[in-house]
Formats: sequence, C-alpha cells, structure tokens
Amino acid sequence: MVLWRNFIMAEKMISEILAANCKLKTNNEKVQHLQKNDCRPLRNILKGLFDEAVVFNLPAGIPPYRKDDAPKGYEISNLHRVSKRFKYFDKGGIGEQMLAARREKMFIDVLESLHPDEAELVIAMKEKSLMGKYKGITSKLVSEAFPNLLVKPIVATRAKSTKVKKKAVDKGTETQD
Repeated sequence: MVLWRNFIMAEKMISEILAANCKLKTNNEKVQHLQKNDCRPLRNILKGLFDEAVVFNLPAGIPPYRKDDAPKGYEISNLHRVSKRFKYFDKGGIGEQMLAARREKMFIDVLESLHPDEAELVIAMKEKSLMGKYKGITSKLVSEAFPNLLVKPIVATRAKSTKVKKKAVDKGTETQD
C-alpha cells in the first residue's frame, strides 16, 4: 500500500522577500538578498513593475475583487503557483486572443486566490507603481541584481522633477506645479 503525502514546501511570499529587502541598509546587501531569493515569480513581478516593454492588457485601476481572509499560509494559492498566468495579461501575449471579459475575470480570480499582500503587489505590478510600500526597490537595483531581466527599464521620473525644481530655486525663479 502506497501512502501519499503532501509535502508543502515553505516558500517565502514574494511580498515578504521585498519587505525584507527594504529593511536592508546597503545597496550591495539588497542585491545579494534579491539574488539569494531568486525565483520565477519574483522575476515576473520585478519585470512587470520596472520594464516598459511589459504593457498590461487590463483596465487601469484596482479591479473589484474580494480579498482572501484566510490566515497567512492558508490562502488558496500563492504567486509561485499563479505567476504562470501572467502571460495572459500582457499585450502581445497569448491573452490577446481572449475576450476582454474573460481575461479580466481570470485576473480577478488570481487576485482572490492570493494573500492580500500578494494581491496588492500584483495590482502594483499592473499599475507599474509600488505605492510607497517597498521603498528602495528600484529599476536600478533590479538591473544590478538581475542584469538581463529588464529589456527597457523605467526611468525614475520623480528624481528628474526634483532636479528641475532645485535648478529653478538656485537660479532664483520658482516653478509652478
């Protein structure tokens, strides 16, 4: 008689990896931490967040979904399992052939199966905005950790606007927002 056992590998949530990365002090430590926790879902999230070549074929904004209320570790799924479905959500991918309603329903199903932290991360990826939750995670850091991951990295626009304002103040003129 064969006994089947379900061995569940304790996989770190991608949101936990990014949160732990934010607590590190030096850039070198952050790069090493990302490389140590390298996995397909982490790369998919980082590529979706910071690569301009990845454009999502989903409506802008937060979709109406029901957050999973299961305790941490008891959610229906995790990003390690559902990140395979991301290929259906980007423009030019195989999801392009699907009806928009079906693709959006699939996206909502993914969000509802994840822990709320992971679901927020997927929404942030779709919107290309980390929403201030994971400070210190930038396209530059991702490019250092995974040199061939980003095809067309997003340039930080906030830093540019700060430099323009600083130059205007140095010249004695004010800029209006």
